[in-house]
Amino acid sequence: MQPRSGTWGHWSLLALVLCAAFFALHQSGLFDRLERMSYDARLAWLRDRTPLPDEVAVILIDDASLQAMEGLAGRWPWPRSIYAELLEFFSLAPPQALVFDILFSERTGGGGLGAPLNEDDRALTEATAAAPFVIHAARLLHEPDHENDRHATPLPPRVRERFDPAQRYGGTADGYYRAVELPSNDRHYLPFPELLQASPMLGIVDVQPDPDGVYRRLRLLHRYQDTLLPALGLAPWLERQRPPWIAVEAHRLRLGEVEIPLDEQGHYLINFYPRIPAYSFSGIMASLAKIRRGELEDLPVSPFEFEGKIVFLGASAAGLEDLKNTPLDARLPGVHLHAAVTANLLQRDFLHPYPTWSGLLLGLALIPLLVSAMALSAPAWLRLALPLIAGSGYLLSNLALFHAHTVLPLIPPLIAVILAAVGAYAQLMLTEGREKARIKRMMSQYLSPAVLETVVARHNELARAEVGSREELTILFSDIRGFTSLSEKLPPERVVELLNHYFSAMTETIFRHRGTIDKFIGDAIMAFWGAPLPAQDHADQAVLTALEMHQALEKVNAWLQQRRLPAIAIGVGIHSGEVILGNIGSEHKLDYTVIGDNVNLASRIEGLTKHYATPVLISEASHKALQRPIPCRVVDLVRVKGKRRPIRIYQPLGHPDQLQSRQLERLQRLAHDWEAVMESYLARQWELTRNLLARLPDEPLKTLYLQRVNDFLRHEPAPEWDGVYTLHSK
Repeated sequence: MQPRSGTWGHWSLLALVLCAAFFALHQSGLFDRLERMSYDARLAWLRDRTPLPDEVAVILIDDASLQAMEGLAGRWPWPRSIYAELLEFFSLAPPQALVFDILFSERTGGGGLGAPLNEDDRALTEATAAAPFVIHAARLLHEPDHENDRHATPLPPRVRERFDPAQRYGGTADGYYRAVELPSNDRHYLPFPELLQASPMLGIVDVQPDPDGVYRRLRLLHRYQDTLLPALGLAPWLERQRPPWIAVEAHRLRLGEVEIPLDEQGHYLINFYPRIPAYSFSGIMASLAKIRRGELEDLPVSPFEFEGKIVFLGASAAGLEDLKNTPLDARLPGVHLHAAVTANLLQRDFLHPYPTWSGLLLGLALIPLLVSAMALSAPAWLRLALPLIAGSGYLLSNLALFHAHTVLPLIPPLIAVILAAVGAYAQLMLTEGREKARIKRMMSQYLSPAVLETVVARHNELARAEVGSREELTILFSDIRGFTSLSEKLPPERVVELLNHYFSAMTETIFRHRGTIDKFIGDAIMAFWGAPLPAQDHADQAVLTALEMHQALEKVNAWLQQRRLPAIAIGVGIHSGEVILGNIGSEHKLDYTVIGDNVNLASRIEGLTKHYATPVLISEASHKALQRPIPCRVVDLVRVKGKRRPIRIYQPLGHPDQLQSRQLERLQRLAHDWEAVMESYLARQWELTRNLLARLPDEPLKTLYLQRVNDFLRHEPAPEWDGVYTLHSK
């Protein structure tokens, strides 16, 4: 298939340029911010009503807690004995895990190893040692100027054996398979030594925002030299599942039989929860105070509400600086990120991200596909609709996939659709502008200005220089009688003057009836109807044109007489049938023309006008195609040179728009009388034919038939005579 405008070379070059521009924009990072914004919008749509599962609970140190605890614990930071009292509350109905999103990395009041702990630190350490469900927070950092682990501060003894999941659950290094090297850290902030020694488990709280400052992802495993430590949200799940082996792979983390999808940087994409009901720390402490007093009724918060759950403790008070900008909330407590990770793991509620290069590949595939489709699309509405269909189709499918937890890049393919649409529209405007100008130049010699404008506007449908088509048309040939001898008697300049005036008058008549002039052949004119603008009444228009050409000839002859030029006579032949229409010729010279047997037949019919001394003759096919009441009489049944099948030929008798009703009725009766003559003639009823002819006005055609009838009365034709008159010349 060929493109509707331009060539495949032009469209291929356009697609290549657009792909290069798209690739450059993609590599520049221009799409990244838009993609992150679109991700946030999709996540908000997906998770608008997803609650945190009941197995996870959150306790927040909020502004109300800071105010309520000020009389008991003083201003922030509180004494660590307060957290020991919290552990006392949970010991009444132990949760599965109590996860601290609070870092206790230094002793209160300082003091190195060997120095005695102060009372608050000792209380927290002893409470932690007595609570096997506690998970404390730690941090691992990397100094940008450190190139390798040589600068790393060694971890305290037995950290790897106690807290590395591969050692803790697998038992040996064989329980850990690493296909992808995790980035290493060289600074650590662990609980102070005594608390570290008492801690049952650690979790890393470090979470880095994306370049736009929004927290969307985190690492589930952190490496420090040869030690792995879990993220704070992963730690309670590991304690619950205790997977026998761990495998870190390119785009997934395998913890036993559970596969967790990761992005191309090895981060886990957090599937946030918009509604996380939280308990106030002050409510917990108020309940503990009542329990200590023996008041067990109407507790603000019962410890049994947390039994068997995974409980996170974090801060939401504005002054504690642990509010994060996330896709669902610009001021979300940081502990919610870790709680969401644990909830995702418990419910296998994972987002499956595709790498960013998948968006690049999709865009690079969409551009040539869409450009090709627009190049092949003819209707303007389809060209306009294709980018909308492609863009909306991809958007809807992307949203459907996102709803199924598959995160496919959205912005790059949509930008690719926009680029392809803009580029294709620009190409269409340029090529169609040139194409219209070319069509206008080419067709102006064939068509009237009014028709030409319509053709140019619909050039893709109506004028294809490269492709021919079979069309049902009506063809007209006209010729000046005796022009050869006439031209020999006149000087060349007078011949040209005569022809130019004659052709101008005839062209005006043809154009008035929306005809297409095929060519001028010496003194002859070839025209057709039904193309390039389709017309159901092409036969009517051709016949009316022929009648008006003879009327215009009267004015031409008057003009010639004024210039002392001889008057001229013309004959017109018309035939309707299927022809091949197209621009035919060489690449240097094309003619918009028709070819085929029916064209030759129209030319032969024009030649018959001399034989029958009639100004206009039309074929039986044209007569049957007439839709208007144009009176026509049958002239003969003939077999032209080169044809085996005979055809009836007719003579149009008058223009219906120029006849009064009586005149029209008279001509229709005359046509009917000639039908009767032809029937009796073909039936060999010679006497009847002669009697019917006797009633008709005298004219050359009547004389011709009387001569034939008289000859047949004297010499009866052979039995195989079929009434067909065969012409042996053109």
